[in-house]
Amino acid sequence: MNVRRQHDLDSDSPQRLALVPPLKVVEVLRPRPGQRFLDVACGTGTFFFPVFESMLGKGVFLAAEWDEERLRRFLTRLESYVEHPGYTRMEVVRTKPERLPLPDRCADLVLMAQAYHNLADRAAYLLELKRLLAPGGTLCLLDWHPAAEDPASAGKKTLGPDHSARVSEQQAVRDLSAAGFRWLVAHAGFAQHWCLTGRV
Repeated sequence: MNVRRQHDLDSDSPQRLALVPPLKVVEVLRPRPGQRFLDVACGTGTFFFPVFESMLGKGVFLAAEWDEERLRRFLTRLESYVEHPGYTRMEVVRTKPERLPLPDRCADLVLMAQAYHNLADRAAYLLELKRLLAPGGTLCLLDWHPAAEDPASAGKKTLGPDHSARVSEQQAVRDLSAAGFRWLVAHAGFAQHWCLTGRV
């Protein structure tokens, strides 16, 4: 997996949150109390904590991150939840480039937001994510549109990674299909981003 670029360190800026409102992500995931949720490349918890709150802390909550600085920021935020009754159901995992050190079928919902473009071997990593999902589980991928899918940003300095590093929604659909995900759905409502869900 490639090293995360500097632009990714500011995922909680007001400009970034306006493009991808956390509650909109929760709406797409439709989590239910009692489910097992895994946030891959969780960063500082931009989406992890809103999902946790929407489920009232009732379930299992796994946060996986490979960047040390973002993991440190996540753990700082986690401290503010120590009095929450669901605190003991949260687990943080330091990931590796090629494999998530988690057991098979450990999650009902998996989110990977604004990190798919960082993967060096997307096909292999999707199979790894599929391994972690229970039968009937849902994967949600959310990432930046390249210029071809976002004409308004062509030639302009925008937030997010270089357009040359971005993965198109069409390519992501092909990747998901090749990995065996079904019931693929494209979700609208995210500026400069595509959002896809698929089931196993």
